[in-house]
Amino acid sequence: MAPVRQLRVNVTDYENIIEPDVWLQVIYTSAALFFVLSLRGLSRQESAKMGNIYGVIGMLVAVIGTLVSPFVYDRALWIFFVVCVPPAVISVIAAMLVKMTSIPQLVGALNAFGGLAATLESFALYFSPYEVAKQEAMQSVAETRYLQFQVYQTVFYLTGASIGMITFTGSLVACGKLSGWVASKPRVMPLRCLWMPVVLALLLAAGAGAGVLGLDNIPVGAVCLSLCTFLSALYGVCFVLAIGGADMPVVISVLNSGSGWAGVFAGLTLQNSIIIIAGAFVGASGIILSYVMCTAMNRSLCNVLLGGFGDTGQETSEQAFAGEAKIATTEQVCAYLLASKSVVIVPGYGMAVSHAQFAVHELTQQLRDRGAQVRFAIHPVAGRLPGHMNVLLAEANVPYDIVLSMDEINQDFPQTDAVIIIGANDTVNPAAQNVPGCPIYGMPVLEVWKAKKVIVLKRSMRVGYAGVDNPLFFHSNCEMLLGDAKASLQSLIADMDKREQPGKDSPLSSETQTNKSARIAVNLSGDEARKQDGTRTGLLTDKPETEGGNAETTAPAVAPTAGTTPAAETLPPLFFVGVLRERRPLERRVAMTPSVVKMLRDLQLGCIVERHAGLLAGFLDEQFVEAGAFIVDTPEEVVRLSRVIVKVTTYDCAEIALARTATNPQPSESAADPPLPSLVLPAKKEVSERDRPAPKEDRESPLRSSEKVFVAGFMGPNTATAPRASDTAGMSSEAVSELSQVDELLRAAVAAPDVTLISLDVLPRVTVAQKMDVLSSTAKLAGYRAVVEAIWHCGRLMGPEITPAGKYPPAKVLVVGAGVAGLQAIGDAHRLGADVRGFDVRLECKEQVESMGGRFLAMTFADEDEGHATAGGYAKPMSEAFIRKEMELFAEQCREIDILITTASLPGRRAPKLIKKEHVDTMKAGSVIIDLAAPTGGNVEVTRPGETFVYNGKVTVVGWTDLPSRMAPQASEMFARNIFNLLEHMGGGRAFAVNFDDDIIRAITVARNGKQTYPPPRKETEPGNPNAGSAGALLTRSAPDRTQENPTKTRWLRVQRSLSGRWRGIVAPLDVLTILGIAAFTALFAATAPPSFPPLLFIFFLACYVGYLLVWNVAPALHTPLMSVTNAISGTVLVGGMLGISARAYETFDKEAICPHTHLGPLQPFYCHSRGTAAIVLNAVAIAVASMNVFGGFAVTQRMLNMFKKSK
Repeated sequence: MAPVRQLRVNVTDYENIIEPDVWLQVIYTSAALFFVLSLRGLSRQESAKMGNIYGVIGMLVAVIGTLVSPFVYDRALWIFFVVCVPPAVISVIAAMLVKMTSIPQLVGALNAFGGLAATLESFALYFSPYEVAKQEAMQSVAETRYLQFQVYQTVFYLTGASIGMITFTGSLVACGKLSGWVASKPRVMPLRCLWMPVVLALLLAAGAGAGVLGLDNIPVGAVCLSLCTFLSALYGVCFVLAIGGADMPVVISVLNSGSGWAGVFAGLTLQNSIIIIAGAFVGASGIILSYVMCTAMNRSLCNVLLGGFGDTGQETSEQAFAGEAKIATTEQVCAYLLASKSVVIVPGYGMAVSHAQFAVHELTQQLRDRGAQVRFAIHPVAGRLPGHMNVLLAEANVPYDIVLSMDEINQDFPQTDAVIIIGANDTVNPAAQNVPGCPIYGMPVLEVWKAKKVIVLKRSMRVGYAGVDNPLFFHSNCEMLLGDAKASLQSLIADMDKREQPGKDSPLSSETQTNKSARIAVNLSGDEARKQDGTRTGLLTDKPETEGGNAETTAPAVAPTAGTTPAAETLPPLFFVGVLRERRPLERRVAMTPSVVKMLRDLQLGCIVERHAGLLAGFLDEQFVEAGAFIVDTPEEVVRLSRVIVKVTTYDCAEIALARTATNPQPSESAADPPLPSLVLPAKKEVSERDRPAPKEDRESPLRSSEKVFVAGFMGPNTATAPRASDTAGMSSEAVSELSQVDELLRAAVAAPDVTLISLDVLPRVTVAQKMDVLSSTAKLAGYRAVVEAIWHCGRLMGPEITPAGKYPPAKVLVVGAGVAGLQAIGDAHRLGADVRGFDVRLECKEQVESMGGRFLAMTFADEDEGHATAGGYAKPMSEAFIRKEMELFAEQCREIDILITTASLPGRRAPKLIKKEHVDTMKAGSVIIDLAAPTGGNVEVTRPGETFVYNGKVTVVGWTDLPSRMAPQASEMFARNIFNLLEHMGGGRAFAVNFDDDIIRAITVARNGKQTYPPPRKETEPGNPNAGSAGALLTRSAPDRTQENPTKTRWLRVQRSLSGRWRGIVAPLDVLTILGIAAFTALFAATAPPSFPPLLFIFFLACYVGYLLVWNVAPALHTPLMSVTNAISGTVLVGGMLGISARAYETFDKEAICPHTHLGPLQPFYCHSRGTAAIVLNAVAIAVASMNVFGGFAVTQRMLNMFKKSK
């Protein structure tokens, strides 16, 4: 069969013997555009199906275009169909039948096929008589460009063969590990450091020998090529064997990239643009996914590529955590879930192993039908493939819009009622954040421990793949449900089916159905109190009044049925939390809000609120009553009827004295109040004499029934000791008087033995305590309000604007201090369009400032200790040289900026004076200073705490001390949630205790049992045992000591800082190195590359960049379909095989007209030469292998994407 079109033969151009088929190049361009649309479609689940169809169309265009080209003719057509169709049918059947739990193995097999096809095409080129004759003809001419062409082609086919074989054997081993045929534990060969360099050297030597000896050199050249290929295969096996099962997601991603790069070199060898473009897309995809996986696992990508990944170099057996895990029953877990309004499910590979995804969907449906909000949290490396958990959940018909990534869900855990962890371990291990030296330290994890309740479904207490114990199991809010995940979930579902569905008849009264907060008997003193219908109607009665007119309003306790646990909200409160009205000037907040009052029911706690306590914060008494609280008139009643009393700011001595009256009531003529229920003390564990701790003088007894716990948000016990006169200079009179008030308050608390005083502003800076951190909550609001105040006083646009009146630049904002308030101010100002700069003496704040959109102002010092934080996370005192440079920096910035926000403060100390008077003098007219440190004296010398004034007629200085209180509704809500988390941490209603064995409670308890307990004693660890202590002690370490930091990492960070520092704000050393690198690259290829290479190089770089942009935009949930579709796209190497199965490179109608026998010249050896049987067979096998990639990849991708459905 003759070709459809004839092409001109260049008898004098041996580099391009046959002119390119312009029509075919256009076809390949169209195919590449369809591939771009395919990857772009995977950016969202809604467009992903069409994206896969775009990929199919692109592949069909490339294949059909090649079939009808002049390069495929006669028997090549039927060879193609014979070798392509059967493997395609087999691969489609396999893709349709494979279990979703086996998708990682399928992707690994597709990676192997892509690498093998590229290797076979390199061998086909080597054994092709046509290519041999062409090479000899070029050598006979001895032109430089032909020599360059041969060198580049040799490098390309040898590199492609090596990468393809590494990918092939590595993928086979990975499939074996994933399937269990090969042990998943790392197998590092003995003396690897010695023989691996030898293997790599031999590989390079064999490749060089094969290239120098030329094509089809038998036997020496063929032996060299075979040795090169064999050593590549050996390296691929050793590379993957050294990697543990936990790291398989990274391995699969790297091998996926390898199949792409093998295709790129095959395309460069054959000078085929579509193979280069497709390979670049696949290579970029694999590299990006590898980077994402390594970042999510805190691994080094360089180590992965070098094959040194299996050995972490650390002993994990030493990392043990002491504690006792709480084992839950199915009935208890069911009760927790039914009482939860917000549930997050965290699936791990254990869910895939037990095939529990369908049971998970059924549980999700049950909870959603009962009104709970259910969402899923997916870690990037959950399972054995990126995005694998999303596919498994989609298979079980879980809507994809409730499946969130780690970055999307982490911030919501503190507001989550219950977290269910199914077969996950390392991805939820808090040691990754809090235990320096741990093998997974620094790995981003799901912060599940911040939720109110954590339920872990596991087969046993064994460690995860990383071999690290998980201290989460010993958390106070964590319970374990041991057993097979699928069986446990089915038991949960069955137990839920037995419970009453919402809306069915219930033995509870109609009042209890409407208002679910159970009431206990409370007789408010005085007949007048009973007349307060409007505010006391929360006391509903379930039985008729008794004969004395003494109405005891009691909600009957509902006895749970056998084998069930009643929901917390149907049980009576065990004691009350009292809320006092704030009486300090300018204070508008309230310590409890109606929404949190409802949440207290879950802890079996009631609430008593002083009348009008929430009025200034926008909360009416009626709202508290509707939420289930009681309203009383006086603080005396609040203290008398409550066991825990809360306030936002601090107490006065008179309020503490009320505890004495409450515990020693005077006889009254009115009916006596019924006693409040006694606290249920935590059950004591039997302790053997050997394990019994030695007695301590400060060890406290359990909470007594007469004890009153006073909780204050901002009492300031760290200022109790009278400061030196120098420390009080410059402080406001209010701040100075506050110091003496703290001393008086402590004396009053010590004088009342039944008073326990707790202050939340001295909470330790640890992860477990974050949910109770009132300082961070308040600082966040203060930072936001600072920006609002700045805009109000500045009177100009924050962002750049182009208007009919002209162009206006953005406002320039400097934020000093990168704590919670500072970062919030930076982020809000940046979102409004301002040019924001951030400064902090702690260099580790640089990334945080930049992540919020600010530009970090750094200063470089030779002293390594400068610019680092203390162990507590605060700034440490700086040297004179540092302070001098700091002042110079502020002087330079103050001349430019429009808004200055200062936030620097230290607990219990006067705020440092950072901005001097001379700095303010240089500021522009109309500038604004917001000093958030004004309550402790201010960071600016001219600040007047509590005032706002215009300095020198040009700079507005705002020194308000009540910025959080100006956002009273939001501030009260956040404070109330902090109080709720504290009460939950202390045991809730049933197990409430002031436990001095808890480091957090010990740190915030100021006075108890008539003793001052603040500051707490320092904990000492045993010599030689840095891990001595409980799991909590390890967990609460906020940051590693400088001595524990990895020296290599520290040096690398220092190098990064030096390379990124810009001279005069323009150029950085890294920019210079980039320019030099591009110049060297250009010079090298300009001097050595043949003329046909630069266009291909341009296509390659452009394809890499486009692929980079496309793949970064792919939704994390679609990373598994991304890998399968890129495997299918990498199958374009079959185009190279198609171009090599014809007898000759090009068949013309009239060969005699082009190659007459009398004037054959140098064209005879290669144009009229056959390709040879070996080359045709090798290309045909490559087509068969690549067709499995193409058809199987597209088929399994479409099958997976069809499973993704949105909530109805």
